[in-house]
Amino acid sequence: MNYMRTVLALILLCICFAACASKENTTRLTADQSAAKSRLEAQMKEAAKTAQTYHSMDNATLLNHLVEQSKALKEPFNSLAYRELKTRTNVNSNALTALVNENQNAGGLLPLLLLRKLDNKSYLVLPAETRAKVLTDALQASKTFNTWGLPNVYLQDASNAMVEAGRSAVPALERLLHETRPAPLFGSKEYMLAQQYKYRLCDYALFFLKRIGGDVQFKVPTSPEERDALIKQAER
Repeated sequence: MNYMRTVLALILLCICFAACASKENTTRLTADQSAAKSRLEAQMKEAAKTAQTYHSMDNATLLNHLVEQSKALKEPFNSLAYRELKTRTNVNSNALTALVNENQNAGGLLPLLLLRKLDNKSYLVLPAETRAKVLTDALQASKTFNTWGLPNVYLQDASNAMVEAGRSAVPALERLLHETRPAPLFGSKEYMLAQQYKYRLCDYALFFLKRIGGDVQFKVPTSPEERDALIKQAER
């Protein structure tokens, strides 16, 4: 949960209430605001308690949670294990490498991205085929696409890792060109942008194929018809 956004949303809501309130409903709105404030405070206290619990865990326990949260398709920023581990300087790179090798699917994504962040040299020692397998499986499994970012707007670490995997990712990405299901994002700004672009899984696959192919300036067309034409060309 993005608590800063929750706080901002509450502040805006309170301002709106204050602007619209009349003498007759001032008492009711104040009660609503007070209830919302209490709920937010309870959520923040619970979040702080949970974060402290993770902070007290040893690395081995955190790594177990990391794989569990990866299999649950948690984004790096929503994985408490990932967020805690990335602040530590004593995470064993060999342990992360072993987790990736043991989970060459979506379950290996968070260990892979954490290894990339903490020890890029060890990350690059992993075969490109292994990295590509983890990344393309995670892309296909995605229900929401905040892990990847939004092409033409911003990219997350997972997208940069996909491009780094190079030609090893191409066969799986080509298969994903047939996947036309929507690729939504959550979050106020991200949701609006996703609604504007209306990207599909196949559009992400097209983007990665173009970038891997050397077109570093490629932009995904706004028009679905233009995208479909490019996808047909890529399938040949």
